[in-house]
Amino acid sequence: MPKKILIIDDEPDIQRLLKALLETAGYTVASALDSMQALMIARQVKPDLMILDIRMPGGGGVKVYERLRMNTNFSSTPILVYTAVALEDVGPQIHEHPMTAMLAKPAQPAEILSAVEQLLERLKKG
Repeated sequence: MPKKILIIDDEPDIQRLLKALLETAGYTVASALDSMQALMIARQVKPDLMILDIRMPGGGGVKVYERLRMNTNFSSTPILVYTAVALEDVGPQIHEHPMTAMLAKPAQPAEILSAVEQLLERLKKG
């Protein structure tokens, strides 16, 4: 059964690129364009991993992250924070969590897949 990944990013081009990359690698992909849609789709899809942008309208990625981590259904779901915001600026806003990793945009496809695989491996070891 392929792992399900939810992409939460307000840029359609980024979503399309990530979706193509991840589907080619064998993952099932869903996507959300804003924070409200993200929470609704996460409840429906129950993803194995989420890729989250920080700079988004409708509450922003930090609020989405906080809401997901407070929700018992997603508190231990791996989240890859994939953002153009400087990682040193994001770090203080995102509390440390063993199932969270950060990656700066733009990243090479191999880097993205590696980060996804590492987070999913952590989930297995749980």
